[in-house]
Amino acid sequence: MYLSAAGHDSYPEAADEALAERAAGDFEAFEELYRRYLPPIYRFVRSQVRDDATAEDITAHIFFRALASAASFRSDGSYKSWIFRIAHNSIVSWRKRSDRSKPVEEIPDHPDPDPSPALQAVARDTSGRIWDRVEQLPPAQREVVTLLYGEDLTIEETARVTRRTRGAVRILLHRARRRLRHSFEREEL
Repeated sequence: MYLSAAGHDSYPEAADEALAERAAGDFEAFEELYRRYLPPIYRFVRSQVRDDATAEDITAHIFFRALASAASFRSDGSYKSWIFRIAHNSIVSWRKRSDRSKPVEEIPDHPDPDPSPALQAVARDTSGRIWDRVEQLPPAQREVVTLLYGEDLTIEETARVTRRTRGAVRILLHRARRRLRHSFEREEL
């Protein structure tokens, strides 16, 4: 990833929403939000597109849109939901323009440094097998699984990001889990 989140810590303790309210007129506040959200936004975008270059372009576009519309942020929701909503809309627009909603080749791996190397290898293999199967899910199911498990959003935040009801998110999640379970059961046979 060529995008950089380097910056200084002018606002290390400030809440995201407080920074977002200042971001329209205070570039340092936006810079801190950029530093905090670049990695998770990039991971989410990369999980939805086929290559790094496209993910970088879309991620840059997302932060450009976030800066351009910073004054429209309303603190009635979380900044995390707001920026992931921009990311979701950008991916949907990209898919419509390019008609490329095929599964991604790989999802970045984030191993836990505490377990032994052998446990890490097993965890990576298991995680890789699961994410390989997630790649084969329909786009809506893949997006919900990635937001919930890859980016640790709540059901409610995922519903806001995808503009679905909480019930619809739960249904997509249920269907995705069922597909994944059946996929692994077939493998065991």
